[in-house]
Amino acid sequence: MSDADQERCDYRLTVGQVHDDIEAEPCERPVWEDHDRCFWHAPVEEKTSKMLDEAEVGNGDDLDGAYLREAVFATEDLFRGRSLIGADFAGADVKGTDFSEADLTLANMSDVSAINADFEGANLEGAILTNADLRQATLTDARLHETILTDMHIGGGTTIGDVNVYDRENAPPDIVEDQPLDAAAWVYRQLQTLYQSNGLAELARQSYFMEKDTRRRLAWEKQRYTSALKQELSRWVMRYGESPYRVLLTSLFVIVLFAVMFPLTGGIQEGRDGQDITYVIQNPEVAPMWWVGRVLFKSLYFSVVTFATLGYGDIQPIGPWARFLAGIESLLGALLAALLVFVLARIVTW
Repeated sequence: MSDADQERCDYRLTVGQVHDDIEAEPCERPVWEDHDRCFWHAPVEEKTSKMLDEAEVGNGDDLDGAYLREAVFATEDLFRGRSLIGADFAGADVKGTDFSEADLTLANMSDVSAINADFEGANLEGAILTNADLRQATLTDARLHETILTDMHIGGGTTIGDVNVYDRENAPPDIVEDQPLDAAAWVYRQLQTLYQSNGLAELARQSYFMEKDTRRRLAWEKQRYTSALKQELSRWVMRYGESPYRVLLTSLFVIVLFAVMFPLTGGIQEGRDGQDITYVIQNPEVAPMWWVGRVLFKSLYFSVVTFATLGYGDIQPIGPWARFLAGIESLLGALLAALLVFVLARIVTW
């Protein structure tokens, strides 16, 4: 082995060998002082900003596998847009550091203090952010698929964005083909858990809705029609369990719909003073308006009573079709009442 080879770092990234897209070329930087590796790959903890400034690194040089455990550096733009695949930042103080557009795939950022750091557009896929402090940090358009967010600390000032970058309705063209839509659903699910653990209930509800909506679109895309129709029904009837107003509006729609259908399918009959009065509209085009109004009023009353499963009382459906509709409405009323209780309970427990 030549002296030149002995003075070369020769570090080779191994953490990403399972990824075909990650190359593992040996590092050709000179070794650092009396270490066997260059400054970036030498397993020395608590590297400082001064050391970083003195380290040799070109504008386009990759820093894959960099060892920066417990490093402390002030606001830096050195890492902006740089490749840091498999880098080890565990326990580092990176407050205010600019990681925007950087590739941090499979990086270890557990226990980092990244308050006010900028990760906008960064690739954090597979990175470990366990117990990281990202209050006031920016994660807009960051790639978070398979990122470990366990016990991560965020606050109301942490900017993540309402829609994650994998959502195909808003995704950049370069990742639409690489990442399936279920990556978006996975990220929304993880963000929901993250928001809940940090007491951000409103953001947790929003992520829950986005996850469900993404899975609905994914079901249509994969032609799982049964699942897609169920999720469409959940979306329109109760907004995936988030809106009691949707349930109430659906209930009102059912009541009015059946009130219109009863007079057209045999009608209803009311017993009064020993006489039976049948409310039916056989020919709407020739029926007088006063009669149509009276029939619809009685039918609406009957529909409300039937929907609430209070019994028919003094009004009865006439004919097999009207009775069939009354049975269906009673069933729908019971189901929608149960849904309303479920939605209200869910809102309270957020």
